Amino acid sequence: MARRPVSVADFAAFVDATSYVTAAEKAGRSWVWLGGETTTDPGQDHLWFEVEDACWKRPRGNGSDIAHKADHPVTHVNYWDCLEYCRWNSTRLPTEAEWEKAARGTDGRRYTWGDSPPTRSSCNHTMHVGDTTPIGAYPNARGPYGLDDAAGNVWEWTSSPWHRYPFGEGKPRTITTRLGRFELGVIRGGSFFGDCDPSGVLVTGRVYAMRDYTCYDLGFRACSDIPPAG
Repeated sequence: MARRPVSVADFAAFVDATSYVTAAEKAGRSWVWLGGETTTDPGQDHLWFEVEDACWKRPRGNGSDIAHKADHPVTHVNYWDCLEYCRWNSTRLPTEAEWEKAARGTDGRRYTWGDSPPTRSSCNHTMHVGDTTPIGAYPNARGPYGLDDAAGNVWEWTSSPWHRYPFGEGKPRTITTRLGRFELGVIRGGSFFGDCDPSGVLVTGRVYAMRDYTCYDLGFRACSDIPPAG
């Protein structure tokens, strides 16, 4: 498991090498929370809107940029964008079970740092910052195996389809909207927003997302298989 989520700089290197264009760039829009930067009350999910020109290199839409965010996690990438990145550097997305083991360890802890509820210094959560932060800015969020930002900052895609917890098998479940039918995947770890609900950074916290979905608090980390001995 990568110790760090994929950063803006990492993703920029991928784009420079491959000329890859993300789904958000093709669509010309992506989801951004427009409720302000200081609101910490739960129940704010309705204040996400599709913003024109929002994408990984313009995270808040037209006029924003990543000039000072090279070491922040990349955002506005959907599941399929992540697979292309992983294909490029010979990695893969972790399964939900792999992600939880890496974030939690084996002692049954509720959070990456233990059992005490999150505070402002535990991780980047509940709009205390109102934006992404540099990867590794919160040492308590690393968990027992040293994974930077395993709690908070951005949600992370896993390879697992949405299913009953824990870790069921089967084909991805789907959801039908006015735009069509979409596969559902599992995202983990919570984010700087997390609907201002600290329970999102529980190591068991899980949310489904349409695999085509892109937004400003969703990124990913990669992992790879250990080569067989001998």
